[in-house]
Amino acid sequence: MRTLIVIPAYNEELTVGSVVALAKKYGDVIVVDDGSTDRTSEIAKEAGALVIRHKQNLGKGRALKTGFEYALSRDYEVIVTIDADGQHNPDEIPILVDPIVKDKADLVIGSRYLRKESKKSIPSYRRIGLWVLNKSTKMASNVDVDSQSGFRAMRRKVLERLNLESDGYSVESDMVVAATENGFRLLEVPINVRYDVPKKHKKNPISHGFSVLAGIVGLIGYRRPLLLFSTLSLLSFIAAAILGYLALEPYYSGGNVYLTQAIGAGIFTIIGIQLFVAGLTLNVLSKMVRE
Repeated sequence: MRTLIVIPAYNEELTVGSVVALAKKYGDVIVVDDGSTDRTSEIAKEAGALVIRHKQNLGKGRALKTGFEYALSRDYEVIVTIDADGQHNPDEIPILVDPIVKDKADLVIGSRYLRKESKKSIPSYRRIGLWVLNKSTKMASNVDVDSQSGFRAMRRKVLERLNLESDGYSVESDMVVAATENGFRLLEVPINVRYDVPKKHKKNPISHGFSVLAGIVGLIGYRRPLLLFSTLSLLSFIAAAILGYLALEPYYSGGNVYLTQAIGAGIFTIIGIQLFVAGLTLNVLSKMVRE
């Protein structure tokens, strides 16, 4: 099956050459240079990749979309995505492509959790962040996968049906949600992941994590508004209950009702009701739009 390997890259001159050289054994390679200020494009070309360069940094999601647009403009049957930072081993590309060739899956995700060595090597701070992001993605998609893995393979028909909303790092979660909504078969396969790579932190891990989480919450709101607004409504009712207790507890002890807490309880109750009604309304509208 004719395969295209899409590599989004941003300031990865130290590793992109080796990733391209190894990936070339398994298909055509395109590097989407997302506005790098170093020699990423030059080195990728020298290693044998076709390079498309964004004039400015638009985000990983936008870089992948550029690669996908190129794939759809040609007769590629399988598209593989792999990061340019050297975390993934291009020699494992056949592991991802095999289930597609055997017609067992439409979208294959390389998972760091299916191999003990890879799971143990995840740094503690990443472990916590990934758990939050994976569970958030599960809320939006109803599937529990390594949602942040950038090492994937998919059939052409998946790209033809996906309408990805994200331009940033939440694109991986967006892809999972869109694929499940369209009824595509998802499968995880075990891969190795390295964390001792150059420039492993191009962004602050905490701000990066919150940025991705915000994107996923947006997906939940768009794809499953009732779930998101029901959760927010529940939190509002819990706050109302706590404030109500604080307002009335002195009264039962022979004192007076705390007016400020009582008013706060009433406000949070009204907010909770409004959020729930908004969730119901948006859920109906969302279904109507999709139909």
